[in-house]
Amino acid sequence: MPDRPAVLPARSGGVVELRCPVGPRRLFAKLRLSGVRPPVTRDNLIELSCSDCRRSLSRAGRAVSLVLHRYDIAGSLVETEVVP
Repeated sequence: MPDRPAVLPARSGGVVELRCPVGPRRLFAKLRLSGVRPPVTRDNLIELSCSDCRRSLSRAGRAVSLVLHRYDIAGSLVETEVVP
């Protein structure tokens, strides 16, 4: 999967948009941080299923049942997992 920004700072202060890192197209969530970057621990992850990436990989001929993007609580992409 291409390494593209998954977190886009919104124009209004303190809001971070979580988007699919391939594109970025699909908006998963908006985090309201009030200008403060919260502390992050390894276990505090937001896991989101991406139907756009699943569909794209399926069209490319891969047997894919699920694509998961994992973000930390600051809104940074941690990893993407493709589940066959």
